[in-house]
Amino acid sequence: MNRFTFFSILLHLLLFGTIALSSKNSFKSIPKFEVYKVSLAPLPQPKISGVPEAAIEPPAIKEPEKKIEEKKPPEEKSVVKKDTRETKRTKETKKTKETKKGLPDGLPDIRPQIYTGSGREFKYSYYLNILLNKIGQNWNNPYKEKDVILKSIVYFEVDKNGVISNIRIEEDSGDEIYNESTIRAVALTKKLPPLPEEFSDDYLKVHLEFLTAK
Repeated sequence: MNRFTFFSILLHLLLFGTIALSSKNSFKSIPKFEVYKVSLAPLPQPKISGVPEAAIEPPAIKEPEKKIEEKKPPEEKSVVKKDTRETKRTKETKKTKETKKGLPDGLPDIRPQIYTGSGREFKYSYYLNILLNKIGQNWNNPYKEKDVILKSIVYFEVDKNGVISNIRIEEDSGDEIYNESTIRAVALTKKLPPLPEEFSDDYLKVHLEFLTAK
């Protein structure tokens, strides 16, 4: 073996040794890691409701109730009294208008209240005018234009032919002379014209009021 071969072998050994050392360093042990097994629970799924929840409204504020004061009804007594007076006045006015309707002037002291035998109203004012005129001409009022207030009512009947009968005092004046004067006025008249043909009753009932005043 020559020197050249020896050096070549030595060089190769050194080369292989270097390569072996470097390989050993590169293959170092990998550090161990501890592995822990962890099981994760599934997260709860959010609830999905098909109907949306109604919004909560704040409670309504109640307004304080206003007390309504009841008005006391007016006293009935005064109203009733007033109504009674008004009714009375109306009736009196109506009665006066009816009795004075169609009456002749100049006989304010004689007022007729006429009732028919059947209760129907006697509507023939012209006949009443004749009746009052005739009786008024025969009445001699003993207290005319004197400070005396007297009233009497004389009842009598007139048949279809106009004959007066059944004369009597229906309301006494309290004065005999005055009563006699009123009866005499009717009695002296005796007869009136026949009753109107349209009047169907057999006779006419007359309540004749004689009044004397200031």
